[in-house]
Amino acid sequence: MSLPKSVEESELLEEYPRIIKNAREKMSLSQQDLAFKAREKITVIQKIELGKMLPTMRLTRELEHILRVTLLAPKEQVELPNPPVRQSGDVGPTLGDIALIRHKENNK
Repeated sequence: MSLPKSVEESELLEEYPRIIKNAREKMSLSQQDLAFKAREKITVIQKIELGKMLPTMRLTRELEHILRVTLLAPKEQVELPNPPVRQSGDVGPTLGDIALIRHKENNK
């Protein structure tokens, strides 16, 4: 099962802790009240407001609804670096020129 396009193409705003805290205070809600309405533990709300924890997609949507704020923004297109110029007679970049490679760290 895949996520809806709007969720797949959304990204949490960097200033989410400040947005959540300001909106909660504006509505005169305590962290306890917000936790109850969002069906979460108060410690989760505290960590989110401090920026120590990212909310799940479900909780993000719930907080947007309860606080009437926007926490998700469309993802920006990733800019690919210009491929290096080669001296050989090849035309155009190869897959290796434009692929972004992530190396897995060995867990010991």
